[in-house]
This record gives sequence, C-alpha cells and structure tokens, in this order.
Amino acid sequence: MDLEGFHFDTMGTTEEQERYCSGGFHPIAIGVMLDPEAGLAPPERRYRILHKLGFGSYATVWLARDVRASTFVAVKVTTADSGAAEGREAKMLEKFAGAQGDTIPTHVLQLHDHFTITGPNGVHHVLVTDVVLPVLSVGIRSMPPDWRKAAARGLVLGVAQMHRHGVKHGDLHLGNLGCAMPELVNQEEDDVVQDLSPYEMTVVLPRDPRAQTASLPPYVVMPCNLATYWARIRSSGSPPDVKILDFGNAREMHERAGELQCAVEACAPEIAFARVALKEVSPEWGAPSDVWAVSSTIYEIVAGSSLFYGMGIADGLLNTMVKLTGAVPPAWQSYWQSRPYLQGTEVSSYAVAEEWERRRASLRAGCADEADAELLVQLLRRMLVLDPEERPTINEVLEDPWFQDAK
Repeated sequence: MDLEGFHFDTMGTTEEQERYCSGGFHPIAIGVMLDPEAGLAPPERRYRILHKLGFGSYATVWLARDVRASTFVAVKVTTADSGAAEGREAKMLEKFAGAQGDTIPTHVLQLHDHFTITGPNGVHHVLVTDVVLPVLSVGIRSMPPDWRKAAARGLVLGVAQMHRHGVKHGDLHLGNLGCAMPELVNQEEDDVVQDLSPYEMTVVLPRDPRAQTASLPPYVVMPCNLATYWARIRSSGSPPDVKILDFGNAREMHERAGELQCAVEACAPEIAFARVALKEVSPEWGAPSDVWAVSSTIYEIVAGSSLFYGMGIADGLLNTMVKLTGAVPPAWQSYWQSRPYLQGTEVSSYAVAEEWERRRASLRAGCADEADAELLVQLLRRMLVLDPEERPTINEVLEDPWFQDAK
C-alpha cells in the first residue's frame, strides 16, 4: 500500500506506514510486552515498550523496561525481510558479550538478549542492548577538546577490542557510534516517562477499510528527544563512554565479505578503488580498512565536519585521497591514466602540505592548543595512507602521543 492509501502522512518523521506489510515491520504499540518465551501470557513477558528511540529502513528501535532486571534497555525489532545482516549483528555482539579479558567498560554495544518473534508480517529478530545516545545527537561542536579526545580514544579502544577478538567492522563512522547513559540506572520509570518528550502519534488509518488488518499498528510514534533528556540527567564534566554500534557489515577477520554497504567516511582507498575502478561489489577488506575509517571518524569528531564532505564513492573521492596522501599507488596508475581529468592531480609534497594546513585549521578549534593540533595532524597522516599494509595497527594508534593525556 502506498502513502496515498492512508488518511494521514507522517512526512518522514516516522517509519513508512506502507512497510507494515508481509516482510516488513512488526506492529508495536506503547505498553506492549515482548519476550523470547512466546508462550508466556502478556503480563508475564519481560520487555515493556515505553517509547520509540529511532527507526531505519530495516528496524524500529524502542526504549523498554526489563521488568525482571528492573533496568532500561533498547529493543531493536527488525523487518521480517532484513536478511542475514541482523542475525550476523547478534552473532558478533554475542561474541563480545562472552569474551574474556576485555577492558571494563567495554566500548562495543552490550547485547543482553537476542530472540525472534513471529507476527502478522513474518519472523523478526529482536536485539536487546544498552540504551545509548547517538553521538550525532550529542552536539559535538559544543563539546570541549578533552571531551572530543576522550570520544576518539573510546572509538580506538572499541576497535582494538574488536580486532583483538578477530572481528572487522566495515562501516565505522560517526553515525555508528553511541554514548552510554549510565545515569539511567538511577532513574525511576515514572520519572523517565514523564521527562521524555511527549508522545507524538499518527493514527494509521487506511482509506480502504479492508486494508485495516493485523499487519498495521494502531498508530506510528515519532522518536523521543533522547538528547534533551540526556542533557538533563548526565553528570556534568564526565567523559563520554563511547560504544560502537551496527555490526550488520561486520565479519570475522578470515571471512570474505559479501556485498559491502558503507558510508563514504568509512570507505578505505582499497574499497573505494575496487568499487569505482574495478566495479567490484564485494571487495576484499580487513583490519587496515577499519583503521582508515577510524582516522576519518576522529577527524570528524574533532573538526565537527566530515573529511569527505559532500562526496560520493566516485572519482572525486579517489582524487581527494591522493591529495591527502601525495601519491598515486602503482595499482591505480592504469586507471588514472585513462581519466584525463585525474592525470593533472597535483601530488607534490608542497601541495600535500598545503592541503593538510587547510585541514589543520579545521581541526584547531577542537584541539586544546596548537601543539595538540599538530600532534593530531601527525597521527592522521600516519593513518591516512593509501597502501593498507603501511597503515599502523589499531594498537599502535592507541599508543600515539596524541592520546597520552586523554581521560
């Protein structure tokens, strides 16, 4: 059913109503309870839905109360046609949950439960995790330099944890980072519900009465304003506890990846060149690809803007990568010579220094002082190397002088 089949349109503020169909979203209402034990009566089930946290093309995410543990959790319910990605994410998160010898706290999203539910639209994966605030909602530009450095260090610690346990992420960027909300532990359910933004609901009312089936929820809900609530309850001056999210692309190190969908900021040169020049949909990638993505994300955390703002995965991205690093790799030469508009790319040491001076100016506002900015530029230049074999490991990044005064 298309949008014209409904009396009310949410104008993109919620998931699409027409996706409540076979293979699509699971209909959920505020107050319902979910549980892996499908045979339980509703009052005995475990996770009570309190508000919506967000939505995407393949899932809705809800704030819930674990009534058995008396804690708040995030409940992600996938579409029935979401494929193997969600099962893979659960597998990866379970791997970390059972890992021994990790630093505490972990910087990977904590999985508490994983099960499937069957509804009118099919079988859906349910992932129960900690509640985290998307870093993009935090307002990084308003954060002081020490907060930004601590966030960058948390990202590096999380990637080090992943790599230590043989996992590569494949899509590390700012949109896949969250901040833990430990203050929630001390909140009462009534206070949380009252303090979150009021429910904004749109009745799901098809024009054709025959379409009002069990596939549809009674209404759709706009996500709550979690950032405003977090600003109210968070401990002032506390460093961020960054968590890595979204393991739908993740693989074990030895595993060959399938078709890779990643953001431009997470697209390492070896991936970008394979996709643009060689037209490969499933390029090889590994731990060094994550290191490139980490450098791009650190830049965005500190500068407040993307290293590759406004670019797609195309020739322009390759061109910028060359300008940042100063050389066209041997494997790229044939393709470069076949593109007249790329042949003139200036890669002299002077041009690279000039490019990084411009980038340094963008980083300065997010750094403690000039010396701090210079150390960061040196770190990023070590990481942003076109040849994956020449990049530092994530553990070498963690030992870099720029991180030595991080909290």
